[in-house]
Amino acid sequence: MFADMRRAASGQVPPFRPEQSPGYLYEQLAAYLEGLITAGTLRPHTLLPAERRMTEEYGVSLGTARHATELLRRRGLVVTIRSKGTYVASLPSTGAAPVDAAMGSTDDAATAVEGSESGLARFQEG
Repeated sequence: MFADMRRAASGQVPPFRPEQSPGYLYEQLAAYLEGLITAGTLRPHTLLPAERRMTEEYGVSLGTARHATELLRRRGLVVTIRSKGTYVASLPSTGAAPVDAAMGSTDDAATAVEGSESGLARFQEG
């Protein structure tokens, strides 16, 4: 089990409890993981459990785990590298997700993409 996930399981972080939240299960799982990311429990560059492992750890289906991961990816909170895994993304110092920065001008979008490519290079090197 991953160190950050062990902290969650040990009671330092509330465990994932889908019955306590309204909405689709994948949204609940994504919100739970987003909470761990924004609280700093899951730090930038931390490898998330594989989607199949999430099914075991959180008691959800593979489709639910995939939807939750995709939702986090669209929000700019995680980066998936084929054959390497899904990692917590580095967030800008403003606290806004990288996707939010790309919503501005074309120049802002180009800068965000350039920044994410250098981040990907760091992941691929490590």
